[in-house]
Amino acid sequence: MAEGKTGRGSAAPTPPKTALQAFALGDVRLLDGPVKEAQAANLCYLRRLDLDRILHTFRANAGLDAPGEPLGGWDAPTSDIRGHFPGHYLSACARTYAATGDETLKAKVDTMVAELVRCQQALGGGYLSAFPESFWDRLESLQNVPGVPYYVMHKVMAGLLDAYTCCGNAQALDVLKGMAAYFKRRVDRLPVAQMDRVLTVEFGGMSEVLHSLYAVTGEPEHLELAHAFDQAAFLGPLALEHDNLSNLHANTQIPKVLGAARRYEVTGDERYRTAATYFWDRVVNTRSYATGGTTSGEVWPEPDRLANTLGPRNQESCTTHNMLSLTRYLIRWRGDPRCGDYYERALFNGVLGTQNPEDGMLIYYLPLATGYTKEYGTPYNSCWCCYGTSVEALAAPGSAIYFHDDSGIYVNLFIASTVNWAEKGVRVEQVTRFPQEQGTTLVFHAEHPTTLCLRVRVPWWAERGVGVRVNGKRVAARAKPSSYLTIEREWSEGDRVEIALPMTLRAELMPDDPELAAIMYGPLVLAGLTADRTCFLADAGDLESWIKPVQGAPLTFRTDGQPSDITFVPLYKVLHERYGVYWVITREGSARHQAILAEEQAKRRREGRLVDRVIPGDAESEAAHNLRGEATAAGPFAGRAWRHAISGGWWGWELKVLPDAEMTLACTYWGEDVPPRTFDVLVNETVIATQSLDRNRPGGFFEVEYPIPPELTGGKRAITVSFRPHEGNLAGGVFGCATLKPGP
Repeated sequence: MAEGKTGRGSAAPTPPKTALQAFALGDVRLLDGPVKEAQAANLCYLRRLDLDRILHTFRANAGLDAPGEPLGGWDAPTSDIRGHFPGHYLSACARTYAATGDETLKAKVDTMVAELVRCQQALGGGYLSAFPESFWDRLESLQNVPGVPYYVMHKVMAGLLDAYTCCGNAQALDVLKGMAAYFKRRVDRLPVAQMDRVLTVEFGGMSEVLHSLYAVTGEPEHLELAHAFDQAAFLGPLALEHDNLSNLHANTQIPKVLGAARRYEVTGDERYRTAATYFWDRVVNTRSYATGGTTSGEVWPEPDRLANTLGPRNQESCTTHNMLSLTRYLIRWRGDPRCGDYYERALFNGVLGTQNPEDGMLIYYLPLATGYTKEYGTPYNSCWCCYGTSVEALAAPGSAIYFHDDSGIYVNLFIASTVNWAEKGVRVEQVTRFPQEQGTTLVFHAEHPTTLCLRVRVPWWAERGVGVRVNGKRVAARAKPSSYLTIEREWSEGDRVEIALPMTLRAELMPDDPELAAIMYGPLVLAGLTADRTCFLADAGDLESWIKPVQGAPLTFRTDGQPSDITFVPLYKVLHERYGVYWVITREGSARHQAILAEEQAKRRREGRLVDRVIPGDAESEAAHNLRGEATAAGPFAGRAWRHAISGGWWGWELKVLPDAEMTLACTYWGEDVPPRTFDVLVNETVIATQSLDRNRPGGFFEVEYPIPPELTGGKRAITVSFRPHEGNLAGGVFGCATLKPGP
């Protein structure tokens, strides 16, 4: 996707005209409801963070006095990615100020920018970072690469741009221009082939922020620098509508597409629009869960192969935030209600559900397998990537409620709020308790009678149609799901439009398993409050016959007549409970039911023989069994977790045994692991078996029992079980490991 540079004197590129325009953040204000509550909890968190801690590593790197303690976690002084959370924080404060008018946060922005000016001046007037310039020499040589330096720079530069655009801080723009000039000099001296190698190291949204800087300044140098971060190796296949996403780290890629989207907006180059729209389709329609989230263990599976990806590490929060950012671009370009459908799904299930409203703390992953809980971080000592993106996502969650074209206003989301369209002399107030209320009311406030088109998204889940009243009178409405309901008229002060949106229960099936489904109510994913994997013997097409509303408890349901009845609540309302999202729903006596009964029977027999068991990938269980090893890793798969070791590595656990009985070691494997691998199973450094995995049992797990020679357990109460790959092989994945007494 290479193209000529835009030098001085060249004609400036022509931005395209989009179908819709966004309202400024300050034109929209949230009213009471779950979205405003989430924004308010986030605002309180942003307020209470100490700027001395936020700025510590920047001041220290500049040789300035750095009072107070530094941040911990990913932003600790010893971390190679220190400085990323302060950039996110600056953006979040600036955007929250624009969306709420909170002067405390504006003061934080202004103070932080002033201190960053001091740091930049102390470093020579261009460079600004929380780590030394030597990091860039190491990156450009690809020798001892220090983390992801450009990823961090993007966060800082984006924060400065938000400080300028949202808070009007002119100093922030000057600092940003100085940083851009510094990196322009570095990038210009690199041969193209060397820059391509640099771009193999995660570089965040450098393209997007630099294209946005160009949109502000109009300086060709900023456009040239932005284009240097348009990675042709990744974007090129997407521009040809070739799916190159499987097994990639998702959040490394989404910001690249955001850069492509921004490039289209400032240059009009259709190749970048094609890349962005095709990418969105492949993620949303083939790699996303019912929640609107994506990824397992931070990577994408093959398209429409999701059933075996459920686990504790689904839906990295960063990916949801960035996919919503991309969706806002597409809404503007296309005016497509299906983009609004996705936005609603991901916002209610994948953004609101990541925050603890009690204190504003946030999660990294949103588990989708049954039996897990949400794991929240801490105010100062987490600073994960997902902390940064989440405080941004919750800064201005009303940014996609309303859009407009020349003729009228589009209502994209049902969130209590107001939008002020000063150009037309109209303010629209949306009065609703959605999703508790099944509908919304739009009240017009007009300086004088004004003719406008009102277009309200009819959501994908509105299977029972919509009802419309204008000033109390019923209006015929035949809009289909995933379309816009259009009302064109002259609007006067106090005109009211009431929209009824009946919600129904619905099973959303896995694309590769028609008996595995999430249960939804309108746009809400319902979480079942249980620690146990549960099978429902029922009809997935008739949920209302066996899932009933709980009287007096809004948005709460309970199964009726099932072997194990459980309660369902919206996923975003789950705080500390163990829960599940996807369920086997099958007919009594079906092959799936028989297999589950057989598995339960085998489990009961196994429990009678069990002496000890370690759960791979479970930190508490593995610590209790003294996990040791080298070149070993764990990850989620199909509601469980695996552990493996690469060639040259190994790992081991300590498990209890009976000193006076014959013992068996039982290991669980996935029957479709690829590539083939061979490894040794050892007890007390003695090989007791050599195991090969080569599609032993496609589509299912299987267990192997290894008799343990008596001399290895006699007189002992514990043994060390270890796994070592043969040369050039993997060991594992091992999904379960237990010591057993003799059995039939």
